[in-house]
Amino acid sequence: MHNTLTLARQPIMDRTEHIIGYEFFYRDANGQCSIDDPRQATASVLVNLLNQLGSTSAFGDLIAFINTDGPLLLTDILRTLPKEKFIFELSETMKVNTRIYESIRYFHAQGYRFALDNASFHPDYLEHFGILFPYIEYAKFDVTQTDIEQFNLYPNPYGQMKLIAQKIEFHEMAEAYEEIGFEFFQGFYFAKAHLITQRRIDPQYMDVMRLFSLLQHDAPIDEVCDSFKHQDILSLQLIQFLHSVYPEHLHGVLSVREIIERFGTNALMQWLLLIIYSKSGTKAMDEKNPHAVFAQERINMMLSLLQKTTPSPNEKLMEHVRLIALLSLLEGIMNVPIQNIIETLHPDNVIEDALITHTGVLGRIYATVLKMESGDTHGAAILLKSFGITPEELNSLHP
Repeated sequence: MHNTLTLARQPIMDRTEHIIGYEFFYRDANGQCSIDDPRQATASVLVNLLNQLGSTSAFGDLIAFINTDGPLLLTDILRTLPKEKFIFELSETMKVNTRIYESIRYFHAQGYRFALDNASFHPDYLEHFGILFPYIEYAKFDVTQTDIEQFNLYPNPYGQMKLIAQKIEFHEMAEAYEEIGFEFFQGFYFAKAHLITQRRIDPQYMDVMRLFSLLQHDAPIDEVCDSFKHQDILSLQLIQFLHSVYPEHLHGVLSVREIIERFGTNALMQWLLLIIYSKSGTKAMDEKNPHAVFAQERINMMLSLLQKTTPSPNEKLMEHVRLIALLSLLEGIMNVPIQNIIETLHPDNVIEDALITHTGVLGRIYATVLKMESGDTHGAAILLKSFGITPEELNSLHP
């Protein structure tokens, strides 16, 4: 399994060349656009975007345009995504049947927004997709495959939609489409698709399947939460996902259990299904991802130090330490500045003090781990001297 994720992003501009959103494109581990399974490609883009990159760094307050396949529309996965952040593009190769039609009609009624990708005036296209037109907000036209004169024909079936001219390669082309009413533009003339790369960290595939099975069989919330205690990488992705799309679910939380209860088990099951579709989980025989190893070592180290500084720590305290470790990893592994985490999530004072000022017992444990990770065992020992912990004991904690 590669340790780097890749994703392509291209801006969509208005007439003043102000960016109104970005289209995100699937790329494989080698940075190539080789799509064998459209559902997997769509799921992979969403997982990379929301579980790993984070929406703030990827598109901020703008709109994300995502190519969407038919089968994904037949699940409840879209309901876990915020309707105000996404435009879902329907490929010209998508098979529109009764189930797809009813699904799009339902999601549209719920406030979800759709675009036609590579729209056409061809009679076959209009016959196939025309039934969806009442639910479409944007129509994207490939200018290299479109006869511009067709927009002068009446009646124009796309008259009520916002029109996007894509694959614009020079100024005169943009000008011609602007003159006939196009509001938005995309193409090399404005900006090429930019390849985004970042370190990736994936959960074990079998762990995801096991947890999904628990939820499918309506396992008690206690059993689900107990399972999550052993799924630190999955917990980290869940926090990043919610930080990306529903930060209010993280406000003031003190444990992963609280996060799960706020998100809800049905939404959690759909989120796991998205990971399963994306095929982003690692197999047991895969080479260990160094970022995952580092994350697990930090969490284990902090829990070990809690055991040494606090005789018989209760479950609540252990959950606090685990959450502090996970939030700190958002900064180190997923490039979310710690101040952004605090401002967005408004964690409890115990969590904030530990992360920012390293005060209190939990803050001192966190500061000690940072010292140990940098090789400063002497500095770590000074921090825990009042607890009677010796440098030798700290050295014994190294994995």
